[in-house]
Amino acid sequence: MAQVTVYLPQDVLDAARKLAKEQNSSLSAWLSGLVRRESVSEWPKNLVDLLHHGSADLIEPEDPPPEDVETFR
Repeated sequence: MAQVTVYLPQDVLDAARKLAKEQNSSLSAWLSGLVRRESVSEWPKNLVDLLHHGSADLIEPEDPPPEDVETFR
C-alpha cells in the first residue's frame, strides 16, 4: 500500500479526525473513502442503461424544461 503525506491546516485536520471517529474509522481509511467517492467519474451502468432506454415506470413530465437550459453530458 502506498503512503501519501498530506499537509492540512489544523482546523481541517481536527474536522477530518472528528468525522472519521464518528464513522468508527481510522483517519487513513476515512480519507481513502472520501477520495474514492469524490473521484468517481462515471455513473453506474444500470443507471445509464435506464436513462438511455427508458422504463415503463418513468413518467414523462407534462412541462418539459425550456430548450435553452444547458444539459450535462
